[in-house]
Amino acid sequence: MLNENTFLYNTGRITSLTDADFNVRQSYTVTRLEDGGDVELGTGLATPPVNIGPRSTGDTSSNYEALAAAAVHTLDGGIKVFAGQRDDPFFVDLGSVFDLLGLRRLNPAHRIPLPAANGVDGVAGFNVHTIALQVPKQQLTADGSSATDPAETSSIIGVWSQATRPRVKTLSSTGDTPEVSTDRVIVSRLGMPLVNELVIPLADKDRWNASTPDDDTQFLSYVQDPEPARLIALLYPGVTVPAAPRADLVAIFLTGVAGLNQPSDVTPSEMIRLNMAIPPSATPNRLGLLAGQNDGFPNGRRLVDDVVDIELRALAGGTPLTPAFNRAPNNVLGDNVNQNDKVFLRAFPYVPRPHSGYTHTHH
Repeated sequence: MLNENTFLYNTGRITSLTDADFNVRQSYTVTRLEDGGDVELGTGLATPPVNIGPRSTGDTSSNYEALAAAAVHTLDGGIKVFAGQRDDPFFVDLGSVFDLLGLRRLNPAHRIPLPAANGVDGVAGFNVHTIALQVPKQQLTADGSSATDPAETSSIIGVWSQATRPRVKTLSSTGDTPEVSTDRVIVSRLGMPLVNELVIPLADKDRWNASTPDDDTQFLSYVQDPEPARLIALLYPGVTVPAAPRADLVAIFLTGVAGLNQPSDVTPSEMIRLNMAIPPSATPNRLGLLAGQNDGFPNGRRLVDDVVDIELRALAGGTPLTPAFNRAPNNVLGDNVNQNDKVFLRAFPYVPRPHSGYTHTHH
């Protein structure tokens, strides 16, 4: 129960999700949206505390992971869910990418040259709040099959996320609970990594974030002739990119690649497309499909996949979809940050244990 007579998140060391010292708790509901009516799969599902430090959540990884494990919930049908703090699993040299695409390892070749340097993972040491779902394939295929034949388009799914909020929120002048409308609007969405961030221009950001993938033909021209591809060619004189309109990028970002993860009668729409019938590689290569692993990005997205390097090379045409441009320097572009700062887990929720607030460092 909430102790309202203290400002503290916890009043002692938290040893369980029901510990009286765990003062500020959160829970959530999982609902499956269906044409015939929404189905509530679980409610009041507990989240773990954030990884505060040795006094509050334990001084070893096993102490905290016991709390996290207790927050993994199994729902009807074999679905597993988790919501809570985890290590940020993305890895990227944010500093170089946003400093006029000055990739550190390739800096001497940049139009504004600087000395070459190692990549710096700009999100190392940070945590994120993660929602993880593990769903049996039979519940994801359109026909309820087990997705065993890669040639069957029923094995291909499209995935994206969206965040909504009440259309109207009225704050109280006395600090009471605000009034919110039941009508909700979409305020953000994500599917294929970096499309929202790097391909959609500022003028259309709000329109993009308020729309759904079935309306994405209105943004088709941005993928067919993306600004980042033109910038790469401008900033790195040795790079030439395929001419617009870019059918290769439409396949990668909007429709799926033919013969791999493209559904029949597909409409261009931005989502992660996954052919679930392709078995996972025993030893994943960070370059995914570019390394010959059909289970890798952009067929789905494994945590180990180096999304930044793969997409930089794709923008430059350095993929098998455009053979004439699949050569150096196009197919060696990269930020030189090749792995996450923590090892991914081999079991659900797969994302590594969060950094302790007491001991964390960056870079």
